[in-house]
Amino acid sequence: MARPSASPTLADLAEFRPSLALGLQQLLEYEGDVQETFCRDFVADIDRYGQSVQAPLCPSGEQKAVTNANRAEFVELYVKYLLDVSVSRQFEPFKRGFFSVCGGNALSLFRPEEIELLVRGSDEPLDVATLRAVAIYDGWKKGGGPADDAVIAWFWELFEESATREQKALLSFITGSDRLPAMGATSLIIKVTCLGDDTTRFPIARTCFNMIGLYRYGSKEALQNKLLRAVAESEGFGIK
Repeated sequence: MARPSASPTLADLAEFRPSLALGLQQLLEYEGDVQETFCRDFVADIDRYGQSVQAPLCPSGEQKAVTNANRAEFVELYVKYLLDVSVSRQFEPFKRGFFSVCGGNALSLFRPEEIELLVRGSDEPLDVATLRAVAIYDGWKKGGGPADDAVIAWFWELFEESATREQKALLSFITGSDRLPAMGATSLIIKVTCLGDDTTRFPIARTCFNMIGLYRYGSKEALQNKLLRAVAESEGFGIK
């Protein structure tokens, strides 16, 4: 059975326009005379090409006053207008494109937050230990396998020791996204490639292949300085 369509809520508006959402919440909770105090009609104040205009929220909304009895209806219509009606023209092309790729009966089995998880990935703290366990290596054969190379050990130590924000920035540098896939860390295979001997050059990344290239830096501090600067000064596309 298909799930009912989800209607936008005041909590959704709070993510987009927190100050407005707070004002509407205060209107709902106000204990005095709403009509006398707020002097509002059933219209939404919007900015259109630099000019403030009023959009009716219902037929003859500009002539319908907001009162204690109908304020919940006003807030519901206001939120629906801002998050649904006012953007329907821009959203419809995106909707058609989305369903042309992801359409089908199976989509109706998911809640909105589950679809968001599939598209954006998980926002949970990074499981660096698992990322390390499933990582693969290329070019680290001098003097033994990858596990015996100091640069590899330093890289994962720096990854684990970093604050969550820095971990996400490094993950975004390598993969193009600061989130783990919906299936978890085990489904994200990071490839760590050796680019050559010690140098003044910076690490590089190829996000399409989830690959990071490192040189055989002479110390952990050198690796840290080069890596952090490469991450901080990089610019590209990503999924936020």
